[in-house]
Parts: sequence; C-alpha cells; structure tokens
Amino acid sequence: MNHALQGGRKASLFLPLLRAAALLCISIIFAASPARGAVPMSGFNPALLAGHKDGAFLEASAFAADTVLPVMSIIDDSWRGRFTPKEHNLADLYWYAGSGVVARQWRVAAFNRGELFVDSNRDSIEFIYSVKKKLDLTTGRRYQADIRMRGWTASGVEVSRGASLDGLLPGLCAGLTLRVMTPHYLQYGSMNGAVTATGSKSYDYDLYLDYAYGHNILYRVDDETLGWGYGYSADLGASYRRGGWHAELLVRDLAGTLMWDSVPYTKAYAVNPTSTTAPNGYQDFTPSISGYEGKKSLRQTIPVKTDLSLGYDYGSLSAGGTCIFVQGRPRTWLSADYRFTGVDLSLAYNIDYAALSLAVASHGFKVGATLSDPNPRDARALGAELSYLYSW
Repeated sequence: MNHALQGGRKASLFLPLLRAAALLCISIIFAASPARGAVPMSGFNPALLAGHKDGAFLEASAFAADTVLPVMSIIDDSWRGRFTPKEHNLADLYWYAGSGVVARQWRVAAFNRGELFVDSNRDSIEFIYSVKKKLDLTTGRRYQADIRMRGWTASGVEVSRGASLDGLLPGLCAGLTLRVMTPHYLQYGSMNGAVTATGSKSYDYDLYLDYAYGHNILYRVDDETLGWGYGYSADLGASYRRGGWHAELLVRDLAGTLMWDSVPYTKAYAVNPTSTTAPNGYQDFTPSISGYEGKKSLRQTIPVKTDLSLGYDYGSLSAGGTCIFVQGRPRTWLSADYRFTGVDLSLAYNIDYAALSLAVASHGFKVGATLSDPNPRDARALGAELSYLYSW
C-alpha cells in the first residue's frame, strides 16, 4: 500500500485536527438547564438534583484552549502570537448542546457533545512551528515526534437521578447519570517517530502511525465512510455541605466506550523517499505510507474526567476551586460567585491557560464567556455558554 501525502508540511495530525475541531466547536456555541458546571469543561453533577427546581431547559457551551499558541492563530493557520512550547503540551476542545426536563430529582436530556484532547511533546511542536513559520532548521537536529489525540462527536440521551443521603450523613447527596449515544465522527490515534533536519530548509522523517479516523487529514483516501456505531458511559456524583463549606466530586464517562463496526484505519510507517525544493526554499515531499490501511471494528475508549470542587459560602459571596483531571492531567480553576437580588455573577480563573471566565445568571437565563486575553485574536483559551431554565 502506497499513498502520496499532502505535502511534508501538512503531514501532522495535531494542527489540522485542532483547527477543524475548533471551528466546529465555535460554530455551535450559540445554537442554544441546570448549569452543567461552575467552570468550563466541568460536567453536570447529578447529586445537585436533590432539592433542585423542576423545569425544562436548553443549553449550549463550548471551550477551546491550547498551551502553545493563540487558538485563532491555529484555526486560520496564521501562526502569530507568543510561542511557548513546554515539555508537555495540551490542547483541549469540548462542547455540549442539550435540552430536557428536570422533575422529582430526575433529569432526562437529549444531547450532542464532542471532545478532543491532544497531548504532544516539545520536539513535535517546535518542529511544526519552525516549518509553519519557515524558520531555519538546525542541520543535524533530530526531533522525536510524539503526538496522541482522542476525539469524537456523538448524539444521544442521558438520564440522571439525584438523592439526599441525610439519613446517612446530614448534608450529603449523591447522583448517577447513564447515557447511550450514536457517534458521528472520530479522530483516534498516535504518531511517533523521528524527524531529522538535513539542512536549514530540508528534513527527513520516519514516522509510525496508529490512526482511526472519520476524515483522513494525512492524505487523500477515496472511501472515508464510517460504519455504524453506538456508545455508552456513566457519571457518578456526590455533594456535601456543612456550615458554609461545600464540596463536590464528579467522575464522568466511567466505562465510556464507543463501539464501531467499521471505521477507516491506518497502522503503518510514513517515510519520504523522494523530494523537491519549493519556491520558498523548503523541501516538498512525495512520501509513502506502507503498512495496513482498510476498515476494522474498533472499540474507542472515552477518557474519564474527574471533577473535584471545594468552596465556602459567606453570606452572598462564595469562593472556591475546581480541579478537573483528564487522562491524569489537571486543569485547575479558582472561582468566586456573588448573588445580588435576582442576579448571580460568577468569576473563574484557569491557572493552566491564564483564562478568565465571566457568567451572569438571572430569571432562568445564563450567559458566559471565557478568554485568556482581552483581544480574542490573541487568546489561548476561548469559550462561551448560553442556557435557559424554565421552572414550574
């Protein structure tokens, strides 16, 4: 099996994937509940259904962030802004849109959701950045590539139930969410290997791919039809209040699985046997992919997310923090909430992306936005939230 890639500079999994998913994320946030969480990326805790008002809700939320470059510079491929690679680099994309009802401590919702989590090492990002910006490479430098991603979208139904456990411990509540879903899209795999600079504007590479996809971003494929699939997962939540203190625990997507009966799949090596020189001085490749490509049944694991929150209420003011663990890595938020007459104002700050989130809730409506820079063009984190709860 041999396929021509779409040019050496486009053979990265990381950035075209991030760009496509971010565009999808941003396009749905205004599509218009009980709030899914106090901070972006957190989920709805079913334990909070205990004592919650009955009603119907609509909601939509999205969050996109990257630790290396401004999000918009990746979306439009301009690559402007401060570049700060680390030994471990993260990109997060997460969105949820749903509607349903809450009644007698039950919650039923139809939803569309998606997520993408990308981990990459420093060498991978430094090489991609140098080529995108057409910077001179250091001849002889060997870049060790290591990029992993987990991404999918799906629609489905989730049922939640909350209950008070005051008989066991005053102030304790617990809840459970069960969901089933039909997936629509996936990017699931890894790229490892080495890239060696053979000159200031040329390089050689030998990469290993283990890659399942809904759309192949590496090279053109005649048939990218996804087979049928189904999925399921569960959330467990708990909350506890004592005096002014309150704490929450939420474990999301336990046993989370997407089962595909037939998906496009590549498990192969990518090498560059021939090359030419482009007008900009950089090397263009006619690489080959050798190995296996075809359709296969796939069991895609959904990463488990764990939310831990602790806070204290003092009159109308509440302050606390939330730590969200995704694939063992934390995303940490500090938050404060102030309640006026009929208005709830919330502020949150993310340590990882230096992002500030502001939300206002009143008369069942809630609107919020997240930015890491006053200029959205230069922000490394972008997000929005819109929801409405009609109580009865």
